[in-house]
Amino acid sequence: MKTIATLCGLLCLVVAGCAREETLPASVIESFERTFNDDDIAACAALFTDDAQILPQHGPIVSGRAGIEQFLRDQMNPVVMFDTTADMTLVREDVAIEQGQYRVRDVRRGADIELGKYLHVWRNVNGHWKLYRIIYNTDVAPGTEVSVSQQEGA
Repeated sequence: MKTIATLCGLLCLVVAGCAREETLPASVIESFERTFNDDDIAACAALFTDDAQILPQHGPIVSGRAGIEQFLRDQMNPVVMFDTTADMTLVREDVAIEQGQYRVRDVRRGADIELGKYLHVWRNVNGHWKLYRIIYNTDVAPGTEVSVSQQEGA
């Protein structure tokens, strides 16, 4: 009877250990924001896996190291600051998900110019967390297109 109780106790410990949710270290979560704001294209691009993709809101999928470097080069600007707040991270083996909110701030004016939400998918490659997929969505509604041309017959 004592053996059954011991086995049940060990099984409970194993199940409790498996149910424990891991989170990404703060240094990983902050790495993209830090290298982006430092305008360090090489360091920022090094955070991505070789088969990474960026899924921008208005544009085609950006793939591959050269494409990602060009995308980052086009986005980086010393006048703007990119800030993220992770609301949730979840790690399962070699894949992690980070979900949060972002803002883009014009540092000259001291004003936010864009707010939105993001999702980062990370992969653990040889002991290092690398970005595998990124998607951002702005909270700003698309502008309404207005035409000032005269209608026919008016």
